[in-house]
Amino acid sequence: MFKLLARIVGFVLLFIGIIGVLTPIPFGLVFIMLALMFLVPTTPAVPRVIKRWRRKSVWLDEKMFAITRKMPMPYRRILRETEHGEL
Repeated sequence: MFKLLARIVGFVLLFIGIIGVLTPIPFGLVFIMLALMFLVPTTPAVPRVIKRWRRKSVWLDEKMFAITRKMPMPYRRILRETEHGEL
């Protein structure tokens, strides 16, 4: 039940974030980050997408590496799995 609720909240926040990015002031990035906080531990496809993004963008990979150390344990474990070992 919790996973279903977390997925619904995550996808709603993601939808709001995508719409928010298209506005003149891109506040949608905040909603996208909140959505990822809900979707990463509950949806298996999201870590795969993050891993693909990290392979393509060195900047994103460096930022994610720095953030991973500050995250709580469930997120830290999942984000470490998205590392591809090229740092």
